Amino acid sequence: MAVTKRKFTVILELEEDGGFSVYCPALPGCVSQGDTRQSAIDSIKEAIRLYQETLQERKAEMAPRLVKEAFKRSNEGAPHLYEESPEVIAEEIRHILGGRQEDGLPFGGVSTETVEVELPVHVSA
Repeated sequence: MAVTKRKFTVILELEEDGGFSVYCPALPGCVSQGDTRQSAIDSIKEAIRLYQETLQERKAEMAPRLVKEAFKRSNEGAPHLYEESPEVIAEEIRHILGGRQEDGLPFGGVSTETVEVELPVHVSA
């Protein structure tokens, strides 16, 4: 199995009570946190690695559902699953801000940033 590197854009959100939440828009549900910016980045790298391992382990089981979902989203003009694009990143930011609104938190003073992280990815030959 060959190893290559893949870059993921992640979104860091400074929490009001300190620390950071961090999201990987290309991997739905891949979220983590850390007390410092660096610990949040390290934490999301580990979450991405575990996410990828789980996908590899469950590839055969999940493949039919993922193909069906990707086809459905493709026909709706939405980005494909696990695809990183400006639309996917913008949608994640909208989701974060929507969650703040639902929780009654202000938008003013919200600090978010996007960062690229690089991880090894195992590729089947």
